[in-house]
Amino acid sequence: MERRKSLPLQASESAFKGISEPLIAASELHKSFPPRKAVLKGVDLTLYAGEVVGLLGLNGAGKTTLIKLLTGLLEPDAGSVTLLGRARDRQGVRRHVALMKEGQPTLFEFMTPRQNLRYYGGLLGVRDLAAGVARVLAEVELTEVADTPLLYLSNGTKRRVGLALAYLKGARVLLLDEPSAGLDIRSTALMKGALKAFAAAGNAVLLTGHEMGFLESVCDRVVVLHGGRVAAEGTLRALLQRFAPEQWVEVWLEGRPGAGELLEEQGGLFRVRLPLAELGALGALRVRQLRLETPALEALLREVGDVARRVA
Repeated sequence: MERRKSLPLQASESAFKGISEPLIAASELHKSFPPRKAVLKGVDLTLYAGEVVGLLGLNGAGKTTLIKLLTGLLEPDAGSVTLLGRARDRQGVRRHVALMKEGQPTLFEFMTPRQNLRYYGGLLGVRDLAAGVARVLAEVELTEVADTPLLYLSNGTKRRVGLALAYLKGARVLLLDEPSAGLDIRSTALMKGALKAFAAAGNAVLLTGHEMGFLESVCDRVVVLHGGRVAAEGTLRALLQRFAPEQWVEVWLEGRPGAGELLEEQGGLFRVRLPLAELGALGALRVRQLRLETPALEALLREVGDVARRVA
């Protein structure tokens, strides 16, 4: 087994540590797939009651494998996972963990939200099921569509049915893959509120995602995986300021600019590259087109990866 190397980018600990109970904790997780493909190389991750944590990383960083290890869908080659202070087992996961893969819960499209919740609640042995279903439908603002088949509901509404199921089963940990992907403005706002309310009730949320605005508004901290290790940790704003402080743009202007790097001139239009923060230096020149050169989140992940490679 490869010896774990310490990465200096492992920075801030959760603000909830010491004032909140750890709900799920992974210690020194290793996982490889044939032929000798090491995916995780000693990952530590702890989720505390009351927090929403973002799990970030480029494709192949190990995010999906880590989530499968947390839920017992895979077993680690080495290391351990505890759930509510005990070794993670199937019964504990079934009772205390809710998983939404690729943003969608496993629901029956021909059934209504109420029918889905009653079906799964019955399988889980939920007591006073009818009252419980009515309560959780109200908590995630689904009462008005409770008796409409899922086939006619939006993706955002279906995801909130999944959150209602997590409430119904009494889950303490919620794991989501891309919960904001493809949502409209209203559904996104409702999803943010539902996740924050779930955490505020004494639970924990771990989610993956690529939409910076959503992540920054809902996550208390983010954990960045690179090369099978935790490469950086902290608030998204702090990591962006450290690793991707400048957002660059390219603009087409009517008139020759006095700032930025001139890239091209064509028919009286000028293409210029400059930091977004310096856009005001272009003065009164009319902007015909503006393009963000690199999304800030992508720049963050790339820069963290570059630093991690240099120190590993």
